[in-house]
Amino acid sequence: MELLVIRHLPTHYNNSGLLQGRLDIDIEPPNQEQLLRIAENQRKIRQVGPVDRVLCSSLNRTVQSALAYGYTERACIREPLLNELDFGCYEGLPRQEMWDALGEAWWQSPDYLVLGEPVLALQQRITGLLEKYAQAERLLLFSHGAWIRALLSYSRIGDIRDMNRMTVNNNDMLCLTLA
Repeated sequence: MELLVIRHLPTHYNNSGLLQGRLDIDIEPPNQEQLLRIAENQRKIRQVGPVDRVLCSSLNRTVQSALAYGYTERACIREPLLNELDFGCYEGLPRQEMWDALGEAWWQSPDYLVLGEPVLALQQRITGLLEKYAQAERLLLFSHGAWIRALLSYSRIGDIRDMNRMTVNNNDMLCLTLA
């Protein structure tokens, strides 16, 4: 299975360094640099070939990002398995506050943390999505930072413990082939 995974376009919260999690924050209008990146990613998607499905999380910012990429809302399936981590009491606060409070656990062993939900729930949503769409050859996913980092860690080492040792920026597109 091939996964083309795009982190949603930036929101005011992203630009301000605030944690969004499950807060349903709209994207900012794309600037010229982001529009160029969208065009570049669209070319890559066309080169790879047709996708079986376009999936977005249930949060509006992923659907809005898919619309900015030229997909219709009707073409996008809202898939809760793609939802961002629930950061609980840290949502709406600066990322640094959470990092300071959680210390090394955030970086070294996030799979043991419980915020608004167990961080391990990301791994369960990833495996759930892979099982649910196992018959698909190629999926285009619009999702969130922590979810995508968890997917990357899972695809590399079989679990999510390395998710916070990597960076995925807004509007980044990753191409993964999973067995």
